[in-house]
Amino acid sequence: MLSFDLVNFICMVINILIIFLLTKKFLFGRVNDIIEKRREEISDSYAAADKVTKEAQQTKKDYEYNTALFEKEKSEMMADARKEADEKSTAIVEKANADAAEIIKNAHAEAAYIKSLAELDRDKQVEEVVFDVAARLAGQAITEEANSDLYDKFLSQATGRETGSER
Repeated sequence: MLSFDLVNFICMVINILIIFLLTKKFLFGRVNDIIEKRREEISDSYAAADKVTKEAQQTKKDYEYNTALFEKEKSEMMADARKEADEKSTAIVEKANADAAEIIKNAHAEAAYIKSLAELDRDKQVEEVVFDVAARLAGQAITEEANSDLYDKFLSQATGRETGSER
């Protein structure tokens, strides 16, 4: 049956302790080292992910800031361009108005000149008619009927109409 032997018991305990120590040293020590390395890698991965996340958030903030700055500059440039275009259009309109006023002034002066020429021409024609009438009167005897005919002829030539008896 079973007997209990102290030496055998002590040898068994020593063998179990030796197996436990060898297993711990060669098996569990390496496994624990691998597990610790894996924990460090995971911790490093989390740290790198946090760093990348923070960099991405900073990049996003920079992007939003630059976009806002770009939009502000764009609106300022558009406002400046509109202002400049308004100033140029106002200057063009003012120049056109000044040119139009000058053209109208020149046209009035030319019309006055043409009118004075027409008046001189009319005066010259009246003078010719008067000289013509005076020459005819000098050549004819003055009678009441001749006087009336000359008067009618003078009026018709002065107004530019011809009587049915002339021409």
